[in-house]
Amino acid sequence: MSNGSVLITQPITTKSAAKPVPARTRLLLEGPIISTLLRLAAPNVVVNVVLIAVTATVDAHFVGQMGSDALAGLSLVFPLIMLMQQMANSSMGGAIASAIARAIGAGRHDDASALVVHGVIVGAGMAVIFAAVLLIGGPVIYGLMGGTRSTQAAALEYSNAIFAGAFAYWLLSTLTSAVRGAGQAIVLAVVYIVAEALHVILVPVLMFGIGPVPPLGITGAGIATVASFTASSAILAWYIASGRTAIRPTLRGMRLDKRLFVEILRVGAPMSLQPILNNLALALLTSFVGALGAAQLAGFGVAVRLEYLLYPLAFGLGAGVLAMVGTNIGAGKAARAARIAWTAAALAAGITGCIGLFGATLPDIWTSLFTNASDIHVLAAGYLLITGGAYPFLGLGLTLASSFQAAGRPLWPIVGITGRAAVVAVGGWIVVHLTSTALGGLAVVAASGLIVYGASLAIAFRAGLWQRPQALTLAAATKS
Repeated sequence: MSNGSVLITQPITTKSAAKPVPARTRLLLEGPIISTLLRLAAPNVVVNVVLIAVTATVDAHFVGQMGSDALAGLSLVFPLIMLMQQMANSSMGGAIASAIARAIGAGRHDDASALVVHGVIVGAGMAVIFAAVLLIGGPVIYGLMGGTRSTQAAALEYSNAIFAGAFAYWLLSTLTSAVRGAGQAIVLAVVYIVAEALHVILVPVLMFGIGPVPPLGITGAGIATVASFTASSAILAWYIASGRTAIRPTLRGMRLDKRLFVEILRVGAPMSLQPILNNLALALLTSFVGALGAAQLAGFGVAVRLEYLLYPLAFGLGAGVLAMVGTNIGAGKAARAARIAWTAAALAAGITGCIGLFGATLPDIWTSLFTNASDIHVLAAGYLLITGGAYPFLGLGLTLASSFQAAGRPLWPIVGITGRAAVVAVGGWIVVHLTSTALGGLAVVAASGLIVYGASLAIAFRAGLWQRPQALTLAAATKS
């Protein structure tokens, strides 16, 4: 049995089968695939966009009023917040959502409910790790990232507030994943929008003070963010406890179960490598471009921002995949799970491909949002002309990674993203040191990395590597 193998879910007992299937679960198991996927994806796209706004746009807008050093300090913290966000929501959160979905599909409702509590404990442990590393090692880390005395001081003000409240973020991610796993994403969009409205109000109040509230400066922005996460967590905890989903977590009579911790961590722990490797690939690519000069770096920076738009779209669709594929796998409907995965992958490839086509054919529209410099327009256009054609492979890969995650098979997404990082590392070095192709050559390398990522996952999924042979045999027997 491979390390990434999926646990065979327990068959539904007579007692469980006698219970009526909730309408939401029946929709995941029997509803039309495309419309159900889009219904689940739309609110999750909103959630991802709001998360980006919370951790970047709003805070940066107000902190920027305190000067360039303050804004630069915020920029140092941003990659680490993004890393925590991706690990909490996509990696560990995806593991929780898929485990809950499989349990619901198999009729193991007690396990589904208990997984929420186990997930909160896992999240608390991860929060402690992030808090300890950043609160203790923050000065060294931000110094190594190039922070000067003033920018480092600003970074620490914001970072200490954010990571001291890391548990609020991990708790929110765990509860969000629980609701996603139950297939009820619309409530998430509502909660996150309300929380963001609270955040927008709190940031200037806490930063600059009002009435009896003293000005807290950059620290106030961090506290406001943690407060909005706490409010969101409280609302989602109430929603889950109210019985409006197929999960009803309770501490009464519940005992911690090693099996449930393993079910979360065997997927979440290895999947946490995916955002690390993805960010490493982008950092390596940026460093290679930086060696070419400021103009090349500026053109690359403008062009690559279009790629960043693909992630919230693909992850939003992937959240629907986690619920639908996981629930169907739990119910033993392997053929339907595969149809859902390929349908979602085709949708993602189509959407990201359209964005790539826009970037390749109309690059000036995108570039003009950032600069009017003609040389930057030319460089960005050349980069997008090459990489835009590979965008469908990124959408394909990200969505199939969610399908592997839903099946409890984290190995192949890690293989895929490792392949991308290897292509960027080796290819980028060759372009910079052995050729004179400049940014165009690095664009070929970037596109090749995306193609390797998406194609490797498609080949692995087509080969049936998202299931164990035992699972395939069981599914065939159930069908017959």
